[in-house]
Amino acid sequence: MGKTISFVKGKGSISHNNRDFIAENVDRDRTAWNVEYIKQPIREAYDQLFGEAIAEYNAKQKRKDRQVTDYLNDIKNSRNGEKQFYEIVVQIGKKDDTGVLDAEGNLSVDAKAASEILDEYARSFRERNPNLYLFNAVLHMDEATPHLHLDYIPVAHGYKSKLHTRNSLTKALQEMGIAPAVSKTDNETTHWQEREREYIKGLCLEREIEVEILGVKRDNYTIPEYKAAMHATEELTAELEILNAEKQEVESVIASVGAEIADAREEVEENKKHLDEINEQIADKGKRYAVYEKKIDKVLAAGKLVAKELTVIRKNAKPLPTILGSEPSVKISEKDFNRVMDMAQASGTLEKLNEIYDREMEHMQAKNDKLTDLVKTLKNKILQYDKFFDVKGLVEEFREFARPKLIKERMQDKQKSVENQKQNQVVSSMPGRKKDIAI
Repeated sequence: MGKTISFVKGKGSISHNNRDFIAENVDRDRTAWNVEYIKQPIREAYDQLFGEAIAEYNAKQKRKDRQVTDYLNDIKNSRNGEKQFYEIVVQIGKKDDTGVLDAEGNLSVDAKAASEILDEYARSFRERNPNLYLFNAVLHMDEATPHLHLDYIPVAHGYKSKLHTRNSLTKALQEMGIAPAVSKTDNETTHWQEREREYIKGLCLEREIEVEILGVKRDNYTIPEYKAAMHATEELTAELEILNAEKQEVESVIASVGAEIADAREEVEENKKHLDEINEQIADKGKRYAVYEKKIDKVLAAGKLVAKELTVIRKNAKPLPTILGSEPSVKISEKDFNRVMDMAQASGTLEKLNEIYDREMEHMQAKNDKLTDLVKTLKNKILQYDKFFDVKGLVEEFREFARPKLIKERMQDKQKSVENQKQNQVVSSMPGRKKDIAI
């Protein structure tokens, strides 16, 4: 019995192809055996292929709403059945006759031969298919059987309206000389697939590898019907293997996510307790701020009273004549003098009180800075979990206990307001008082 050739449409899972995640059916120890031929971001590929045509088209448009701003997204939402890209999965043999490993756990002879054929096919793909732009291509050797994932963008030229270069599979295949469609089941795509199968079959025969046509009897079939049935059987067999692999991937991801969610819930509970402690500290600090505000109010009231008293004394003071260049002097009543002395004594008391408040403020600021750093660290953790929980469905639960952080922000604003009032009113009134008293 010869080897089967599977040449089927793939699911186009780039993250799977590039091993952005590892499923259970993948042998991590053999991932290094994989061959990456090209790994280009699809948006970069679109800019490279269609950027010039888009720029030329947009330059001719007087209305911005008619310009093409995101061709990749336009193709995604196209009603013409176009796809952003296409994928084929190419495999020679099955796991029963072309398994990657032999009985000793080494690369099997059949798998080595198959991988060499697939490697030659991948490297010559662009030369044979100039209108099918490969942007992602990889040979997998870390699963049961060697196989290729080839992801390509069809590029068609010569359009007279809108973009002169576009994404169109049918026209791209026709540009490469593929025969036009005869029917829905006998079209450009099936003609191209038949050509590619024949090419792979030739590579197999060069290495004296017989090729088996999957079990389709030709009795009562016309040649087109026979080819269509043969292709359908090949595709179903290969797609079944792909679906089984994807099923294992999904099961692996579900198990992994379950473990992550359990760990996350544990950490959520720990952070809830931590936040409760922080909220208690914030509430306590809020009470202390309230007491401090009352003290500040008393100081401000005293300062206003002193300023008012000094204004009256200035009005009652009478200037004395200057003798031999002495400094200007004024005459005030004994009553006013006694009042000035009392205010001087009160000024010293207020300055001491202000110094005490300053020290207390510095102490509270130091504690607040420490608490702010703690909240900042926790906030970063919350942001990390937000990204994770957004996917896992826990984001609402997590945000609910994270809301008390708004209290902290309000307390910080209140503290700034208190500091500004103290500096602008209390401190500014002190120098004026000292100058008036030193008569």
